[in-house]
Amino acid sequence: MSLEVLVNGKPYLVKVLDRSRNFFTVEVNKKTVKVRLENADNGNMAMIEVNGNTFHAKLRHPQRDLLEIKINGKLFVVEFPPKVSKRKAVTKRDSVFTVSKKPTITVVLDKNAVVAPIAGKLVLWKAKSGQKVEKGECICVLEAMKMANEIVAPKSGVLKEIRAYEGAVVNRGDVLAVIE
Repeated sequence: MSLEVLVNGKPYLVKVLDRSRNFFTVEVNKKTVKVRLENADNGNMAMIEVNGNTFHAKLRHPQRDLLEIKINGKLFVVEFPPKVSKRKAVTKRDSVFTVSKKPTITVVLDKNAVVAPIAGKLVLWKAKSGQKVEKGECICVLEAMKMANEIVAPKSGVLKEIRAYEGAVVNRGDVLAVIE
């Protein structure tokens, strides 16, 4: 199982290689780490051992896709980026593409979707969720082959939803945002 997360705004790819009860072998950005977790106090406190070093952590889960971990007074905010919405195609006029990750899924794009025109790394959001944007205005920057490519709003409206985070590697056709 692989998962892309942000820790204090920095992207990490976490892959669980092995699990036995509360012992884990994980790969974090291609580095293998041994982890042991012990929960206490109804899930609000935990003992975390990473490669033999023990830490006592206070846990808080303020939102569904957000976890706050406080260790020795330092706060680590872990964000689980939203997944692309999976819906069944209903009409012929809807655009449909297949996501290249396994297992293959079908995703319906609507006229409000802002899609990546090329594969690359999303390096900067110039607009924020809830912000009014004009057609042709640069809303984010995608880097591909060491070139910055400005992604512009295909229509005027409000940026309702951001589906890719800064630092994410996206494929051509991936939904980056929704403008309504």
